[in-house]
Amino acid sequence: MYLLITVLIISALLASGSVAEAGSIHGEVKFTGALPKSNRIKVTKDQDYCGEFVRDETYLVGAAGTLKNAVVFLDKAPPKAAPSGKEHILENSGCRFVPRILAMIKGEKLITKNSDTKLHIVHSYLDKRTVFNVSLPFRGHTLEVSRRIDKTGVLQVNCDTHAWMRGYIHVFDHPYFAVSDDQGRFEIPDVPPGKYTLKAWHEGGGIQTKEITVTDVGEFKVVFKFKKGDRTT
Repeated sequence: MYLLITVLIISALLASGSVAEAGSIHGEVKFTGALPKSNRIKVTKDQDYCGEFVRDETYLVGAAGTLKNAVVFLDKAPPKAAPSGKEHILENSGCRFVPRILAMIKGEKLITKNSDTKLHIVHSYLDKRTVFNVSLPFRGHTLEVSRRIDKTGVLQVNCDTHAWMRGYIHVFDHPYFAVSDDQGRFEIPDVPPGKYTLKAWHEGGGIQTKEITVTDVGEFKVVFKFKKGDRTT
């Protein structure tokens, strides 16, 4: 009886993928070269609330030269359904998008939120085609826009009432991606063993590519380096 129960438990785990062998990818994203002389953008509307200038967040570089907000991902990875209940919030706060760079799996919930006292009109595009365009007229107003996101790709997000506001939403059909943090670090866990094309995207630096091999033990370490205006796509 005990043997039968053990076999049934192992079979269930195998079926769910819980004991599947997998590796991980982790590393750093760095910035090289000189930064722009000015990292401020002049505010052209609602200066009474937004201020005269806002910070240009295109290049968020740490003291050690690390770069935040690079999206690292496996190209053409095996598709995998979105986990149920996962929710993302794209917030309008301080007349900017927070987070500026967001990554999600198609099918996950995305909510737009206004935390300001000014009207924001959140307008997203995929290949110049409108994906969603919603009005958030007052503080605390939220709208779900998940159902309008039916394709993978990189969505550019603008505010139609504040021209300097910019953000990006990366939509994948798999979970093998990460966004570099304040220290430029990233980690992609639970990657099935195999050979892959690993890409790193940055809004000002374009896309970099590395061919990698992930094993079922240990971690694959990688470093990407970007510089201002070094766009390849």
